[in-house]
Amino acid sequence: MQTEQLILLETFCIEYPVEFSFIQLLIEHGLVQITTVEEQHYIPESELPQIEKIIRLHNDLAINLEGVEVINYLLEKLQQQQDEINALQNKLRFFES
Repeated sequence: MQTEQLILLETFCIEYPVEFSFIQLLIEHGLVQITTVEEQHYIPESELPQIEKIIRLHNDLAINLEGVEVINYLLEKLQQQQDEINALQNKLRFFES
């Protein structure tokens, strides 16, 4: 079993010039998950694309966290629908042949 890489939250905040309080808000809004090990807070590597997307939406497009939540929800729904379309297309191809 492969273990997931963890990034120390303080290191993340330095590398991606972002305030710790902003990350706390993301956690409170349920937009990202963190892992706590021995009283140290870590961001799982799998969360990086999500956090980067949120930071870009917030900083570059000046979208507030509520707007980011809505966008995130809509993108998840869109992905679910795309997955369903792909599954249905695969079934259709199976029955066509």
